Amino acid sequence: MRKSPFNLDERERDVYKNLIVILYFITLIALIVLQLYRQFVLRQSSEQWDDIALLITFNVLLLIGGGLFLSGHVNLKRIKILYLVIGYAAFVLVGYLFTIFKYKVLLGQAITLQHFRSYLFIILPITAILVLGWGLMAYLGHQRMENKLK
Repeated sequence: MRKSPFNLDERERDVYKNLIVILYFITLIALIVLQLYRQFVLRQSSEQWDDIALLITFNVLLLIGGGLFLSGHVNLKRIKILYLVIGYAAFVLVGYLFTIFKYKVLLGQAITLQHFRSYLFIILPITAILVLGWGLMAYLGHQRMENKLK
């Protein structure tokens, strides 16, 4: 009797999962390189590459959230508040420095003190929403793993 191509054993499933993950990351990296090339080398207007940037952004955000949820390893009750605050501050700082670098160096725009302030007030709530969303996904993932163990 012939084996169906959809009935895979554990080893075959692992091979396909690894292949899918590798191809996913190659595709994501290719999209990032393509978007940066179009933005900074070809100097295309944002309307010409916004769709790629949105696709990259949602993929990365969902990848991080999905990883936190599916792994279930992050127990927020065991992480000290100080570490969460330091992590959030570092996340804000990286976003802030990247934004300044992008506008000043990559796009060659003049940045005033007003720009510095407005960038910070844009980055703070966005990073807070991201951290809260990922924290919720980590909490739900940990609860899911605890329920599976019971």
